[in-house]
Amino acid sequence: LAAPRVRLVTRFPLGLFRAWSYWQPDARVLVYPAPELPAPPLPAAGAASEDGHGTVGLDNFAGIRSYQAGDPLRHLAWRQIARLDPALGGQLVTKHFEGGAVAELTLDFAALPLQLDLERKLARLARWVLEAEQRALPYRFRLAQHDYGPALGDAHRAACLRALALFGQPEQP
Repeated sequence: LAAPRVRLVTRFPLGLFRAWSYWQPDARVLVYPAPELPAPPLPAAGAASEDGHGTVGLDNFAGIRSYQAGDPLRHLAWRQIARLDPALGGQLVTKHFEGGAVAELTLDFAALPLQLDLERKLARLARWVLEAEQRALPYRFRLAQHDYGPALGDAHRAACLRALALFGQPEQP
């Protein structure tokens, strides 16, 4: 985005006169997508299923958490849901799994659920990039023509977030 025009105003000295001018800064800023809150957990490393989640690493049960849009239905915690009283406003909960994965973590735009709109998909990928960096998990990033190999660090994160920010924009020289 181009930086907006700024109006500069002064009333110096003693407020007797007012001088003003407009200034158009010659600057452009890159706006990253806002990370999705709350976001489903990182996809499991390995091949992704049709719902956008991987299938490797389901052997390490990590606990129960609130259901989030996009969670696989097979991970619903049916025993805990059955115990909830619907009159008390019971809510869905899912089983959360961690670890057990030996294949590389892949964050792929094409593997996200089809029912998500474009902004939500970009927000989810932004959240996953930040989470993978925070947890120091090397990850592969795929978005349209961009395919960044498994890596980690500031340069990799910046390249991935830049690709998300510019998604759908015409290529610039």
